Amino acid sequence: MDYSAIIERVYDHLENDHVEKAVMACLRLARHTQDHLNATLFLHELYADKEQTNRVFYEDTVKLNDEQRKYIWQRALDIWLAGRTLPYSLDPDDEEKNVLVVGAGDLDSEIIQIERSIQDMVVPPGMGEFDTAAFADRYTARKGGMRLRINAVQTVRQRIKSRCLNYAIGLEKQLQAQQKTELFLQKVQTEVNNYFKTRCEDVYTKLHKAAQLVDSNDPEDYSALLGHIRRSMKAVADFFYPSVHNLVACRDGVERRLGDEQYLNRLQEFLATKFPSGSSTDLLRAELVLLVAFARKLNDISSKGVHAQVTGEEAKQGLVGLYMFLYNVISRLQAKDPAESESSQTTAKVV
Repeated sequence: MDYSAIIERVYDHLENDHVEKAVMACLRLARHTQDHLNATLFLHELYADKEQTNRVFYEDTVKLNDEQRKYIWQRALDIWLAGRTLPYSLDPDDEEKNVLVVGAGDLDSEIIQIERSIQDMVVPPGMGEFDTAAFADRYTARKGGMRLRINAVQTVRQRIKSRCLNYAIGLEKQLQAQQKTELFLQKVQTEVNNYFKTRCEDVYTKLHKAAQLVDSNDPEDYSALLGHIRRSMKAVADFFYPSVHNLVACRDGVERRLGDEQYLNRLQEFLATKFPSGSSTDLLRAELVLLVAFARKLNDISSKGVHAQVTGEEAKQGLVGLYMFLYNVISRLQAKDPAESESSQTTAKVV
């Protein structure tokens, strides 16, 4: 969906004073972006019929639990009520009736109908002097109440326009920020792919296969994506720190096996060996710790063969984490040696 085009449509509706159309466009945006709070709020604005609002709200929030639904509904209702509450009563006989309950699509027709009713209040011809005075006095009070309601409708109408405008501006800023983030993620993926494309075809191929599954909605593809991520990590370890058959005295003084299956340990030793201590290196190691913990958890899930427990979010998290880690490693390598050659492998100290 072209959100920018719909946002521009909201601005056009507001400039042309089409309140109902502006609310409908904002409702469409909120529902498509799964902004449940604002979607519920605009539903309240659009429909005076509570049953209609309830039905749409339930359909939109079917994936939420009861507690989340209750919070969203009550919060939206509170905001709507604040926007519909007036500093005066709409009923001279009841001071507590200060809330205007009219759907956004009926606001203009409400004003037109009231104005027509006021125009119809004329003194009938042929009435006596005292009858005319009593008639005029009674109708003057009624006209005052009607004009007060017109003022209330216009106040609420302006509040709704302000709400639509603020929502459109806020969403526009949010989308612009997201576009910058998307461009950065594209840059990360491009630089990582280009780096390995010229240095290690195996890593590049595995990363490319993983990226092809990222948009899938098939649970089986989630499991396949995780498999590609693990194979990519192993290929990266093979490139940066090839396996060693014998025990290795690691940087921390502990002897470990860094064989073919210990690819996570090899990645950790690569960082310890390649980069000196420092705040940026510590951050890089912390990033690897999280990635390693994630990879080991996925290894456990995979070994049990429980595909249903693997969600799309978990799979995508692993891929994004791997790309970010590799991007940071590559940036450090290139900053350390801009003229880096085809290989960045280390030589293990064998005991």
